[in-house]
Amino acid sequence: MIGYILTTQQYNQIQGQYYTPYQFFNCVQDIDGVWFLFLSDEDKPEVAITEYSWLLELPEAEYIPPPPPPFPGS
Repeated sequence: MIGYILTTQQYNQIQGQYYTPYQFFNCVQDIDGVWFLFLSDEDKPEVAITEYSWLLELPEAEYIPPPPPPFPGS
């Protein structure tokens, strides 16, 4: 899965911020603790007309999720 790479400062700036009345940014960390943002093809035009349009110019990279937590009792 390909996503936009964020610095911690960029993450803090956008996490939870609404870019439409009903849509907000929700970033996730990869296995190495790097912050990623994922936008669908439908989301990108919405973001492009906001103050957050700079997000579409961020570098993109492959997202590798962290391993899931162990099951209780394992």
